[in-house]
Amino acid sequence: MIEVMTDLPERVLGLRASGEVTAEDYKTVLVPAIEGQLTKHRKVRLLYVIGDEFKGYTGGAAWEDAKVGMKHLTSFERVAVVTDIDWIENMIKAVGFAIPGEVRVFDDDDFEDARRWISEPPSEGHLSFELIEEQSVLILQPRGELEAADFERVSAELDPYLERAGQLKGLVIVAEHFPGWDDFSAMSSHLRFVRDHHRKIGRVAMVTSDRLVSAMPRIASRFVDAEVRAFPMSGRDEAVLWVGGN
Repeated sequence: MIEVMTDLPERVLGLRASGEVTAEDYKTVLVPAIEGQLTKHRKVRLLYVIGDEFKGYTGGAAWEDAKVGMKHLTSFERVAVVTDIDWIENMIKAVGFAIPGEVRVFDDDDFEDARRWISEPPSEGHLSFELIEEQSVLILQPRGELEAADFERVSAELDPYLERAGQLKGLVIVAEHFPGWDDFSAMSSHLRFVRDHHRKIGRVAMVTSDRLVSAMPRIASRFVDAEVRAFPMSGRDEAVLWVGGN
């Protein structure tokens, strides 16, 4: 069976699995709980406790688990799995990289650590941004290793604008040096952000002093529809004017 835990922050969904988990548990408990969270939040934080009394999944439950995973793969901001069951721990560690959000496994004795981690306030992130609607220009400036949540924050402001305007005239990326990614989920989120938005951006300006980043326009021209140009760090204003021009 699956039970919903009630002693967690409002933004965290807690589930406890025990005994044998069936397809009916997914249909009547797990799926409604996840979709209920998604009506209030863009992303779900999940604390999933699988104790020693857990006996396994029925065949129908395994199929429902696969369907939930496919449907809500990008809906999880963080997932904390608490268990001492070796095969589950190994499975989560093996496939966790495929989940765009952060995934961690905790031992039963570390439940409070899992609870603290899943309940942490969102990071302020390392990507500052400014959407200048009257010019149809977005300015991005990384200030440290990029996190998955950085791109979620940008999308939360950019996507409603794109629904109204249809396209962004230009994107300006100001980065003296590329800072890299905090983890694999951050890189995945970055690639997904590019995939979802590159056809809706007319021009991209790279404002940088990094030779590698300066070479990106030649590389990017093979993969994105936008016109891409590099500018020196002193040319930020020129870059904004260029991307916002006709």
